[in-house]
Amino acid sequence: MRHMLLAALVAGLLIPAAQAQAPYAGFDDVDAPATRAADEAADAAWAGYLQRSAGALAASGQPRELAFAATLRSLTLQGDAAPAAGDAPSTAVPPDPQVEAWREAAAQKAGDDVLANVLLVQGNDAASTRRRVRAAQRWLAADPQNLAPLLFRGGGIDALLADARSAQRFDLQMLPQVRWMQSALLRQSPTAAERAAFAGDGDYDAAEHAAISATAIWSAVAIPALQTLVEGCAPEATRANPARLRECRHVARLMADASDTQLGRMIGVALLERTAASAAERADAQARRRTQDWQMLEWGRASAQLPRDGAAQYARLLADPSIRSELDLVERALQEAGVPSTPPAGWQPPRD
Repeated sequence: MRHMLLAALVAGLLIPAAQAQAPYAGFDDVDAPATRAADEAADAAWAGYLQRSAGALAASGQPRELAFAATLRSLTLQGDAAPAAGDAPSTAVPPDPQVEAWREAAAQKAGDDVLANVLLVQGNDAASTRRRVRAAQRWLAADPQNLAPLLFRGGGIDALLADARSAQRFDLQMLPQVRWMQSALLRQSPTAAERAAFAGDGDYDAAEHAAISATAIWSAVAIPALQTLVEGCAPEATRANPARLRECRHVARLMADASDTQLGRMIGVALLERTAASAAERADAQARRRTQDWQMLEWGRASAQLPRDGAAQYARLLADPSIRSELDLVERALQEAGVPSTPPAGWQPPRD
């Protein structure tokens, strides 16, 4: 379970193979040699901790806690088959009555609490579709210029692009979610046996472990469905449709320029390149992609030089209120490492 979540953090963010050394991949030594018994003990400890934490959070009766409790329990039930939010499970996962009850209770109490509604859109089973759509609509009502709730709401490409005309940014609320999840996990102390399993051969730090766990959980459940947008803005879909092309370019620019995550910027840059109508537009998209490749590769390299692959630095930066987005966090980490945020002239990322 723990290994699945951490692997999903890399896969969910769509980091290319050349960027696989990004700091998230190193946290918790996912690929380090370990005995089968130690791995199984760590996975069992992780699942048990999440199950117990879910029950304790739900007992508060608060909408955020109920929604997050449902997410935690759902992850333990789905195991390694847990998909990213917005995509259908690869194998059928029977609805869990407790998960459903917690999500329904959270939906009844969420109101205009943006974070509660953002946590509610994480449900990805068929039984949660109606609640997820309504939560996305409440989120959109509170933040009408945000593209993100439109993607969670779902629907066809024409409706999505029409509603996106007034959007000015793509804000997944990543850091507010991760920070709140971290605080929620810190309220639930692991047992001595769980701490030993989490630490492995190293030291256990509660704030670091909660920060990395929250980020991994977020990446496993909080990514919207992107297939409709990507397919609807493919070259074959826009070649003979100038209006569609203009709308796709608008979405591409706002995701490339006004995202709170590396994921959003990556999708935006990819759409800019796919919808480029001139050599200048293609060159601009390629330059943007090189900059992002550089930042992720250099962040990974710098973090690999730090104890525990930069987990302490990540937790410290996460706690800094001046850091408003994942992009801010990456740039600060590069600054601390003495690495420029843009690549040198002529630099190209390594390719397999």
